[in-house]
Amino acid sequence: MAPLRIGITGAADIARKNVRAIGIVKDACEVVAVGSRTQAKAQAFIQETGLAGRAKAYGSYQAVLDDPDVEAVYVPLPTGMHLEWVLKACAARKHILLEKPLSLSNGDLDTMLGAAREAGVQLMDGTMWSHNPRATAMSRVLQAQVAPVRDVRATLAFRAPETFLANDIRVQPELDGLGAIGDVGWYCVRASLLAYDWQPPQSVTAHPGAVLNAAGVPLYAGATLLWPRASESEPQRRATLTCSFESSITQDLIITGDGGSLILDDFCIPHHEAQQTFTVRCHTGVGFQDLAVGTTVTKEEHRLTLPEPQEAAMWREFTRCVRAVQAGGAPDENWVGRTATTQRVVQAWYDSVRGGGCTR
Repeated sequence: MAPLRIGITGAADIARKNVRAIGIVKDACEVVAVGSRTQAKAQAFIQETGLAGRAKAYGSYQAVLDDPDVEAVYVPLPTGMHLEWVLKACAARKHILLEKPLSLSNGDLDTMLGAAREAGVQLMDGTMWSHNPRATAMSRVLQAQVAPVRDVRATLAFRAPETFLANDIRVQPELDGLGAIGDVGWYCVRASLLAYDWQPPQSVTAHPGAVLNAAGVPLYAGATLLWPRASESEPQRRATLTCSFESSITQDLIITGDGGSLILDDFCIPHHEAQQTFTVRCHTGVGFQDLAVGTTVTKEEHRLTLPEPQEAAMWREFTRCVRAVQAGGAPDENWVGRTATTQRVVQAWYDSVRGGGCTR
């Protein structure tokens, strides 16, 4: 079968990473069109990403949707523009891979999900690490060695330069008003959902001390998420999340259960594309004692060799979903559900910050 024909609406930096990924899985999909605010900008993007002679340059996003050769679109536009262009893509019957976060409100999210459902098109978010085979391996190990999960601690942060804090779309309320929560916090939420087998939490409470810029966009925030107890006698199930544009690069994830802990320090962007690891730490023995820990700690490192980077795996999976729809099936609701749940939790976190820490 010929590769799935992809159109890109926007020349954002993240689109360059995705063009590289699509090139790696060129047997599955290919970029055939790029649209930007000017044709010159689209043409420059094509030249700089090695698409010359293979992709058409358009001076508008609508022209990409109007191109009959385009079967699906990648939308790396600012979040504040998602509603307009997702609705237009649905009207054009184009399948959609949409950058995260999806929306600036739950109302907009519901409108987009409804439009995609009515149009019968696949909608998937651009969370690359969810498609990493390491994530699948982690899920298996959690069930086999760690479960039941009781606690998740996830931190994703980087120290943004002054130019970022002054100009980047992620600090502008009308473009990406969820700020650090919608950007790096999104991945922390996604990790907690994986740990709890995609069950949504029953409550989301922001921590005191969130840092907002002058426009009210979060630059640093923490939150506690609670899941229902399995029974009255069971310990509380929770996740403690931190996201920041103010700290040095941190990608820590610890998932703890009755059987031990799963640990990694590169859960979002792996240190190495091909060779990846995570560690499981288990305790055996008599348990904790006053003045001494009477346990034996065992550590097991799981190593994986990946045939392609996680962003390439994402595009291969998106192509599989689209081809299934084109063959007469329905859009993959597992991915749609994970997208919707992640967005709703992210929105609840932001709303709690703006509400002074009230539980959502």
